[in-house]
Amino acid sequence: MGNCFLQEEEKNQKSSIKKVDSFLAQQMEKRNEKSKVTLKDFLSQGEIGRGKFGKVLRVKMKGKDNREYAMKVIKKADILKYGLVEHTMLEKNVLGASKNPFVVKLKYSFQTEQKLYLVMEFIKGGQLAKVLRKRQQGTFTEEQTKFCAAEIILGLEYMHHTLRVIYRDLKPENVMVTEEGHLKLADFGLSKQYENEEAKFFTLAGTPEYLAPEILFNQGHNHMVDFWCLGILIYEMLVGYTPFCDDQGNHKTIENNIRNGQIIYPKFMSESSKNIVDRLLNKDPTQRLGAKSIQEIKDHSFFCDINWEQLYNLQIPSPILENTHVYPQVKKDQFGKRIYETPSSHFIETNGDFNGFSAAQE
Repeated sequence: MGNCFLQEEEKNQKSSIKKVDSFLAQQMEKRNEKSKVTLKDFLSQGEIGRGKFGKVLRVKMKGKDNREYAMKVIKKADILKYGLVEHTMLEKNVLGASKNPFVVKLKYSFQTEQKLYLVMEFIKGGQLAKVLRKRQQGTFTEEQTKFCAAEIILGLEYMHHTLRVIYRDLKPENVMVTEEGHLKLADFGLSKQYENEEAKFFTLAGTPEYLAPEILFNQGHNHMVDFWCLGILIYEMLVGYTPFCDDQGNHKTIENNIRNGQIIYPKFMSESSKNIVDRLLNKDPTQRLGAKSIQEIKDHSFFCDINWEQLYNLQIPSPILENTHVYPQVKKDQFGKRIYETPSSHFIETNGDFNGFSAAQE
């Protein structure tokens, strides 16, 4: 009798546990549904950027805090058409993993049948390209260039060493400037993850004026292409244009200039600035500055007066702050517009390609 009673008690206990588990699961599901972020949670304050595969909106989240974010809207059809699923998922992962002051951070990601949404921190200073254009002759001083290049180096160091990711699209349009004048790398749609530094990739990826020779020659490339881009960017910040540009923007001419052209250095460039550009733009990636380690670049005489620890901790005042355009603050009582999706005339078959895209970051 005792055993039967105990068995019945055990059954009742298991039954109670199942009911509790079921109740908790339902409650958690309801809580997750309530906390799930969707398009309805945001109001648009207007478009702040547009690219080949989507646009970027300035948005604020509904609620008491009215926090502002940058929302990147990407059409799934375009990503599938051009075979960029892996790159898009990697972009989301890079932004989501970011714990570095010089890389833009992801706050939310979600999707609908037609589109993907990346909701990132809103960088009020806008693009470095716009800050540059506000300057006389579109150039920075050597001090300003040094500061910008150094912060970018810390961002690249994090991407290469911690995330194991090649950026592949470093240019002024993809570098954001904070309200305090500090820099953050953004837009990782062309990035590539690698397991070891010997791994090489053969995709033609990048912006024409910034393409490294090993990409053009289809020799296989690695993270060293980012240091080539850094050399181009340093030159552009100092001179006002890229070293291999063409006035007509002809891609064939630009490609020929990269292959065969010589870099022309204006007289006002210092010896250390010419030297670092020259060594970063070595056509042989194995001999390029940074081939041994990124510390090679940090130790170059061009950065001799940079305190890297203070720079990382954002303790060095930005010398470009006076030229930084800050987006005006949206008033708390100013209503934004609801964001609507234009209905598509055809169904998109994704085959689970975007599974795991939706997430909320802490």
